[in-house]
Amino acid sequence: MPCLPVLKPMPTLLFMSALVILSTQCRPEEDPHVVPEIRFPIDISKDETEANSTFEFPIVLNQSTSRDIMVHYETRELTALEGEDYIPVADSLVIPAGTATASIFVDIVVDDYMEEDEEFRVVLTGSSNATFAGGIQEAISTIRNDDSLFPISGGGYMSASSYPGKTLVWSDEFDAGSIDLSNWTYDLGANGWGNQELQNYTSNSENSYVDDGHLFIVARDEGTHYTSARMKSIGLQEFQYGRIDVRAILPKGQGIWPAIWMLGANFPTSGWPACGEMDIMELIGSSPNTVHGTVHYGADWTQHNYTGGGTSIPWTETFSDEFHVFSIDWTPSGITWLLDDQPFYSVDNAVTGSQPYPFDNPFFFILNIAVGGQWPGYPDATTAFPQFMAVDYVRVFQ
Repeated sequence: MPCLPVLKPMPTLLFMSALVILSTQCRPEEDPHVVPEIRFPIDISKDETEANSTFEFPIVLNQSTSRDIMVHYETRELTALEGEDYIPVADSLVIPAGTATASIFVDIVVDDYMEEDEEFRVVLTGSSNATFAGGIQEAISTIRNDDSLFPISGGGYMSASSYPGKTLVWSDEFDAGSIDLSNWTYDLGANGWGNQELQNYTSNSENSYVDDGHLFIVARDEGTHYTSARMKSIGLQEFQYGRIDVRAILPKGQGIWPAIWMLGANFPTSGWPACGEMDIMELIGSSPNTVHGTVHYGADWTQHNYTGGGTSIPWTETFSDEFHVFSIDWTPSGITWLLDDQPFYSVDNAVTGSQPYPFDNPFFFILNIAVGGQWPGYPDATTAFPQFMAVDYVRVFQ
């Protein structure tokens, strides 16, 4: 009979040690020389809305690790401005061991103001226990803007609130939150208005509204036609003589024609130009640093005549940059035009010569933006829309 080997029992402690050694040898060890890569290639583009008030930027590792990953980051301006368009951050985050994703969050400033789409960067400035894949260290955020209100600065010239020997008899400061229909009504339609203009005047809120203490008149390109607003105070607010101040920001561009002016209150019965016209301010959009003051008169349209003068600010500036005050000082003896309290043109009550002198009657206000016409010409490829005139106040002192 063959001889069989005799198996001796292994001590319990030695058996357990062997199992530990075997288990350790069977488990793959993490290679300390393998460093995860951080992938940050995602650009973010979202509308500027309350629902999108926080932008999320994902960070992804190409593999998880048994070590925590630290990532340092900060935001940097492009066309979007810190504090005005987004809330700047400079911070660090941890991607915990065993995970492979994390996110950076940046809050944007949500408002209703019309702006160009704007961008800022989120830049990864450093990391520990990881590298940047392909050198990609930033993501671009685009804030898409689809708002309707215009951002403006309150800066610029401010006229006096009183004058010696005169009393403020009427003003519209546009503080009511909406257009005051006890002061203003509308001209409506699209008939060229005697100057071969292109716009259709409307009473729509897209073409005229009050926001933050300012009246906005807006000219828009609707694709097949242009729209704008022409507001008037006829039958509501009419005045004979006085110091008149209008503080406004003006539009610009080829074919754009804003005006702040007055017509005789007898216009419905006498017609134009017999009623008289006083242009407190007109601007031709292709010359955005020059304004004009003019009077129109004549017994009828066949005898129409006009007299006027202009003034300019430095050519590096435009009247769309900030507020200016456009004024007339209208007395029985004549009319003087002023820009920011500086007189630049005058006529006396003999200006009409043999024609009737209509400027000794009550007049009403008109505020408008025309598009196209004989004097300014017509929009072209350089003309940007929408264009707006913002009026801070209209004041009459007598």
